[in-house]
Order: sequence, then structure tokens, then C-alpha cells
Amino acid sequence: MVRRLQSACDPLEELARAVAASLLGMARAVLSLALRRIAAMAVDWLIISCFAASLVPLGLLLVNRSVDLPPTAWNAAAFLLLIVPATLWLARWEGATRAASPGKRLLRLTVVTPGRPRLGWRRGLARNGLKIALPWELGHTAAFLVSNPTASRSLVATGLACAVISCLLATTYVASLFVGTGRTPYDRATRTRVSWAP
Repeated sequence: MVRRLQSACDPLEELARAVAASLLGMARAVLSLALRRIAAMAVDWLIISCFAASLVPLGLLLVNRSVDLPPTAWNAAAFLLLIVPATLWLARWEGATRAASPGKRLLRLTVVTPGRPRLGWRRGLARNGLKIALPWELGHTAAFLVSNPTASRSLVATGLACAVISCLLATTYVASLFVGTGRTPYDRATRTRVSWAP
């Protein structure tokens, strides 16, 4: 699946490199680790977006075949087909020897665990579960519950609560890059930090 995704994203890879080069120039100008981390995540999200775009034909096929699923089932399908693979993909990259996603590699960053030679699979999965899967799934849950015309008031309220929590998490994650040592809550929870690659 990864090879197909890579070959499908070749034209977008050039665009990603151009965007990354532009973002790298900006990060060099201000010498900020925080901006480099944001730029690295933008590159990673561009690649994840290619994967998401590759799932559109599947969604259209299901809708065209009149697959009538309740919103919670669509949410579960989106979680299993999009959020889980994206989280596992990033965890694999960060758990590998160089401990860096494609965006981090491009921007010369690495994820380190003090006292350990590498991040490892489990820590990489925990880190990306908190960083990617948790806020993304909360956002998806919010979208599916709030947009459901048959949802009860309590489900809509739950959806709105998920939206608020998702936005608060994302805001906290970004803001924490610029405060103190720049370690995010998911870095602290998994005892990791992002630093310049050797």
C-alpha cells in the first residue's frame, strides 16, 4: 500500500519539496525549531492528504452503490481507513533508526528519547496516537455527529464537545511549540523531544 501511495504521489512530491524548500527558507531565516516543526508537519500532512485523496474513489463507489451506513459507521470506517493508517505510517517513520517522518527528515529534525539510541515503535505509536489520532478522531466524531440531521440533541452536544476539545488540543499543541523548551504535551507524555538531526 505504501509503494502505491508513493507512486501515486510522485507529482505531489515535487510540490511537497517546493513547499518544504520554501518553508525551510523561512525557518532558516528565523532559526526557530518551532517553525521547522510546523513546516515538517505541513510536509507530512501533504503526503497524508495524497493518501486521503486516494480514498475518494472508494467513498464514491460506496455512495454510488447506495451503501447506507449510519454516521457512526462512516466515522468508524474513516477511522480505520484513514486515521489509523496515517498514525501507523508516522509511527513507523519515527520509530525507525533515523527517528524522523519525511517532513522531519527534509527539515533535518529528529525525535529523540533521552538515554535511548532510538525512539522505538511503541513510543512512536503512543506519540503519534496523541499527536494525530486523538485530535483527528475527535474532529471526525464532531463532524459526523453535528452533520447528522437525525442526531438527538445529546449527540449534537457530544459532537460540539468533541469539536471544542479537538480545537483546544490542536491550539495547545501549536502554542506549546513557542513556550519554554518547545516540548508539546505529547512530547512530554511520551518522554520525547524534537531536535536538530545530526
